[in-house]
Amino acid sequence: MELNNQQKAAAEYDGGHVLVIAGAGTGKTRTLIARAAHLIQNGIKPYRILLLTFTRRASKEMINRLEEILPDRETSVSAGTFHHFCLYTMRRMPKLFGLENATIIDRDDQLQLMKLIRGKHRKKGEQFPSAAELVNLGSYARNTLQPMEKYISENTDYDWSIIDRICQIQKDFDTRKKQNNYLDYDDILFLFSKHLHENPEVREQLRGYYDHILVDEMQDTNPLQWLVLDGLRDPAKLFCVGDDAQSIYAFRGADFQNIHSFTSRVPNSTILRLEKNYRSTQGILDLSNWLLHKSTINYNKNLEAVRK
Repeated sequence: MELNNQQKAAAEYDGGHVLVIAGAGTGKTRTLIARAAHLIQNGIKPYRILLLTFTRRASKEMINRLEEILPDRETSVSAGTFHHFCLYTMRRMPKLFGLENATIIDRDDQLQLMKLIRGKHRKKGEQFPSAAELVNLGSYARNTLQPMEKYISENTDYDWSIIDRICQIQKDFDTRKKQNNYLDYDDILFLFSKHLHENPEVREQLRGYYDHILVDEMQDTNPLQWLVLDGLRDPAKLFCVGDDAQSIYAFRGADFQNIHSFTSRVPNSTILRLEKNYRSTQGILDLSNWLLHKSTINYNKNLEAVRK
């Protein structure tokens, strides 16, 4: 696999935790795959590498490309989304997580359960959040680690009488799930991170599974996902790739501070940059660089076009 000097430096980095700031079109996926290949070629067992991606499709694509690079080697890297990884891990040790008889419910199941609970709190003829909106409010609050009341009061125009009922509905929703041993997708991340940070037995066991944790699209991770990474690192080394100027999933709770605060949250970590752009011409990048320079956030990067 051909790499430019910046990509090669990142893929072969031999220090501790690292954040690779990769602007759009700079080959971040190529670098991430090259990193996995480099580790395997240098003696790291594939099952000791965890690759976390934003979608299942991205995970499958990266594994396929890794197999193409190393056709004669074992490449069974543990790969998947945060939800897939957490659920898979919890099912391997169900007693530690209290998951023996749990049933995973999907979005449709959530909505049906929420409709039943909502009907008991809604007054006839009034304007009241739909079941879908109630599920979204609860999901956002949980993924951003905010108390439900605080989040709703600061981010909606509902009056306090409705806010109080929304909070009660969420409590009833959580109670009903617990009674039926249901887990939704937000519960998976929440339960995993809670045990990881509060249960020493879980933490020590999981920290012994991996030597390297590779993360794609770091800018789109939320505070709950950050707790997962924070609980798994050391001795495992983080290798996180993302674009600090591109985050489009704020509506799902993504927090770009997971990138901008990386070095303050992870002691003795390093930032590397991919600035050679293979997608655009320099005129477009000059405008992009100007916008970054004018921002109140210090991006400290300068995109350079490879195309003429």
